[in-house]
Amino acid sequence: MATETFLLKFLSPETGCSAHEMRFEAPMEVVAAILDVETPELAEHLFYLEIGELDALSSMLGLPFPEPDGGVVLTRPQWIDSVPYLVHTNFELALMLDGHKPFAMFSDEESSGILKKVRVYFQPYVDSGAIIERVEPIVEGKFRLVRILYALPKEEWRFDAYTELMRERRWTGESEYRLGRLLGYTEEQCQWWIAQRGEAGNANAPKA
Repeated sequence: MATETFLLKFLSPETGCSAHEMRFEAPMEVVAAILDVETPELAEHLFYLEIGELDALSSMLGLPFPEPDGGVVLTRPQWIDSVPYLVHTNFELALMLDGHKPFAMFSDEESSGILKKVRVYFQPYVDSGAIIERVEPIVEGKFRLVRILYALPKEEWRFDAYTELMRERRWTGESEYRLGRLLGYTEEQCQWWIAQRGEAGNANAPKA
């Protein structure tokens, strides 16, 4: 039976960010059976594991996993995992607390459970003044979305700069560069990202 690569992410209970990651090889059908899902779903979704599912994976592999302090996510490796620098996605809060990231943004429907979870992790630091929060409602046709922006103190100017950037009618390489710099990526990282998006017509790649 052919095997595929999977990625386990053990999340920090303080930040919700990945604190430890493990890759393993296993047959898709076996993993799907453990999670009680259809095999094609493994390529389309990520899964928050219950302890019983994590134990079943450990037993199947004959490999002990560390005792989780927070959530555990199972996913397939994505294109973004091959980027030769740390992409901030899913590491936003940890990087901001370390002072390595000045600004972060999230947007989704108002009822989004993921967005609510993000705000729970950020809230203690917003309350203490370590991080500044701005909430912006967005109406797109019949959909009501909300945009949550976070900045370190003295970096609040990025709120307005980001909002202005999102009003641009045509998204260009220069737009992508400005977004990357607002998010705290280096000059070299931004240039690499734009070059990769340009190669092979990768216009639908996720923004860094």
